[in-house]
Amino acid sequence: MSSHERTPARFVLQRPDGEELVYGLDQGRSVTLGRDTGNTIVFASQFVSKRHALVSWTPRGVRIEDQDSANGITVNGLTVHAAQLSSGDMIQIGDQHLVFEVEGHASVAAPEPGWVAPGGGNKGLRLILAAVLTMLVMVGGLATIYVMFLAPAVEQATPTSTAVREDPSLPSDTKITPFDSPQAQAIEQQAIAAHDKQPVDWLYDEGQLAYKNGRLLDAYRLLNGALLRDPQHESARRLLLKVMGERELRLNSLKAAAARADEELKFEEAAQQWEAVQALTLDNEPLNARARTEAARLRQRAAQ
Repeated sequence: MSSHERTPARFVLQRPDGEELVYGLDQGRSVTLGRDTGNTIVFASQFVSKRHALVSWTPRGVRIEDQDSANGITVNGLTVHAAQLSSGDMIQIGDQHLVFEVEGHASVAAPEPGWVAPGGGNKGLRLILAAVLTMLVMVGGLATIYVMFLAPAVEQATPTSTAVREDPSLPSDTKITPFDSPQAQAIEQQAIAAHDKQPVDWLYDEGQLAYKNGRLLDAYRLLNGALLRDPQHESARRLLLKVMGERELRLNSLKAAAARADEELKFEEAAQQWEAVQALTLDNEPLNARARTEAARLRQRAAQ
């Protein structure tokens, strides 16, 4: 996109030769940034990972998230895993320096070579607080995972527990009724915008990435979207069977942990288990409604 084209939100890249490149961000459409040519925005740099970052729209605006890159993302001089962007924010991806701009909002001046975070202690303080909160959430998440999975496994260990099911995949003849989702539609539109004639492969790749990152529900949605568009996509089917099996095992573990906590009158803990069940199920699944009801009931008990 040339520098004179304007969109409500955009990234501005200042090249070493002084040329300014503008990458427009269409509202509601996620984009990927990286070295691989399959990304929406491609940087031909060895310091940029193949799939370095994901930029998406949220109710609060534009959010950038690291995609397990080798050297991370820097926003206004601070390394972050994810950050909500404001007009004027300076983003570094590898050796690429970008400025985020929003139409109608004041932006800071483009940085000098070797730029540092701009003035405005409040902005830096907010990012530091966000990083601290992110760390606290991660620690809490690890503690929850231990309580939900590792502790129950230790408590219930028996001589037969060594016969662990290594492959959680459901049987190959399991019936699958593919469905569509806003997430799958967004990836499809991204592929179409990139003039790629194989959006199904994009869905499969995104589903595979979600599975590797432990985002089972996202993987479940995207792989179903791939099969809906191409019922003969065997790689998507095999991975979906694995996702379905692992999701089923995790849901059963969460429900069992919730039942134990309820019996022991640990109502807050039981509510957390049901909320985890709700987060792992689709809104239209019966288990989602049950999880919501159980979590509300248990929180009421905990408050008494």
